[in-house]
Amino acid sequence: MIIEGTPFVNTQETCIVCHVGSSDDDNPMVRHHIRYYEPETIAWVHSKCHQRIHDPENPITALIQFEPAEKDRFDSEKKVLDDDDIID
Repeated sequence: MIIEGTPFVNTQETCIVCHVGSSDDDNPMVRHHIRYYEPETIAWVHSKCHQRIHDPENPITALIQFEPAEKDRFDSEKKVLDDDDIID
């Protein structure tokens, strides 16, 4: 289910990996970028499912649609935006 008007492909109520809705302090829901640009696409997943997505030996490649350079660029742009919010 794509949430219209947002970059999210699912709600925070159900993990896109395991399809379970419950979360707790040991396994909270986190945002996972499927894609950083054109268009930005984010999924809600459990923390432990997020580790499964990025497992070096068996990643869930369908949920990784970006190159490492895109993540670096996104993080760099986000830092610039965050720094602009600082009032001296």
